[in-house]
Amino acid sequence: MAKENALESRWPDILNIVLVPAVARLPENSFPERRNVASRTTLLRRIRSEFEEMPGLSLTLGQAAKLFGIPPETCARILAQFAEEGLLCLTINSRYALRIQRP
Repeated sequence: MAKENALESRWPDILNIVLVPAVARLPENSFPERRNVASRTTLLRRIRSEFEEMPGLSLTLGQAAKLFGIPPETCARILAQFAEEGLLCLTINSRYALRIQRP
């Protein structure tokens, strides 16, 4: 007990630790935006216009990636997004083509 009192008298601040969550010390915007939104918008517009300007265009994923100069993973996400929106359809032979709007 005497040793505990001696420790308390020499370093009283050591025993009074205030715990603060690590998240509380992070700045509000700690992660900057990695993507270039303007270039992504331009790319999406370019891909959309290629299919709209050439209604007979039918591309495989590999062909589309080469045509647009982007990695196949990125191209797959973009084409899947367009297919989900109803702009493109995926044919039986795994080709992306403009969805034909019928009246």
